[in-house]
Amino acid sequence: MAKFNVVQKQKRAQIAERKRLIHGDPVTGKLKNMPQALAMSGKRKRKLLRKWRKGQKEAIENGLVTMQDVEMATAEGVLLYS
Repeated sequence: MAKFNVVQKQKRAQIAERKRLIHGDPVTGKLKNMPQALAMSGKRKRKLLRKWRKGQKEAIENGLVTMQDVEMATAEGVLLYS
């Protein structure tokens, strides 16, 4: 097992060195922090869409159909609680 650990450690070091040569800063050789991919999983998309639809349905049931209705409702809420 100890031999395998040494081999694996060397393999990781070679891979890291190769990445630094390809993607690293030319002066320092350090890898840059790359931003996360903007891709979203299908499951997450469905979940957010379901949540959005539920909110739209509740807004229609409550009579808040247009943006003016929403603005008036928030203004009334502020007046009631102030």
